[in-house]
Amino acid sequence: MDIVVVIPAAALEAATQVIDLAESRGVRLRLLGGLAFKKLCPSANQGPYLRENKDVDLMGKRQDSREIMKIMETLGYKPREVFNKLNMGQRLIYYDLANRRRVDLFLDEFVMSHRFNFKESLLAGTYTLPITQLVMTKLQVVEKSDKEFLDLICAFKDYDVTEEGIRGDEISKLSSRDWGIYTTFRKSLEALLARPELMHPEDRDLVNTRVRRLLAMMEAEPKSFSWKMRARVGERARWYELPETDGDAMLG
Repeated sequence: MDIVVVIPAAALEAATQVIDLAESRGVRLRLLGGLAFKKLCPSANQGPYLRENKDVDLMGKRQDSREIMKIMETLGYKPREVFNKLNMGQRLIYYDLANRRRVDLFLDEFVMSHRFNFKESLLAGTYTLPITQLVMTKLQVVEKSDKEFLDLICAFKDYDVTEEGIRGDEISKLSSRDWGIYTTFRKSLEALLARPELMHPEDRDLVNTRVRRLLAMMEAEPKSFSWKMRARVGERARWYELPETDGDAMLG
C-alpha cells in the first residue's frame, strides 16, 4: 500500500520536508528567497519586518534534475509540465495544490535581473544558501518591492559586513569584474539607504552603517579591464534583464 505523504501547511516546514528527503537521497537542496531570510535572520520573524512567505524557492544542482523531479512527485507536488520540459536543467516549478503554494527550483544558476552561479554555495550552510548569496539575490533585483528591502534590512541588522557575516570582500570582487552587477548592487544599496521609513528607528544607524561599509568596499575594489570598458558605455545601454512573467498555472 502506498504511503500518503502530507505536505505541511507552514511554508518553512514544507521546505524543510523537501530538503530533508533530498538529503536522505544524496541530493543537496538549499533555500533562498524570503523563507531563507526567515530561517537565518531572527529579525525576519518579529516586529516590523515580519511578513508572509507563502511560496518556496530552492537551489539545487543541474546534475540532480531527474532525482529532484522524483523527490517532488514522491511528496505529492504537481509539476508544471510544459515549463519543466522547456527549462529542464535550468529551472523547475511545482505546485502544492492543497496549500496553494508554488515551489521554484533553480539549478546551478540563479537567473533573474542578473545571472549568478551558486553551485558551489550549496556546499555551505544547512538549510539555506549562505547569507552573502542571499543578499546578492535581493541586491540584483532591479524593480524592487518592499519585500526585497525588508529582507535586506533584516540581513544587515542581524549580520555585520565581515568574513563571518555578509562577505563584503566576495561581493566587492564580483562587482569589480562586472559593471552591470556593480551598478545594480550600488543602486540597490543606495535605494535601501533612502528608505528609512521601513526601518525601526533603533535599527537605522546600525543598518545604514553596514550598508555604507559595503558600498565603500565595492568602490575601493580595483576594477577589471572589462568593467572599465563597459563603464564607458554606462547607462546608455541596458545592463540587466527584466525577468519575463511566467504566469501561474495553479492560479490561472
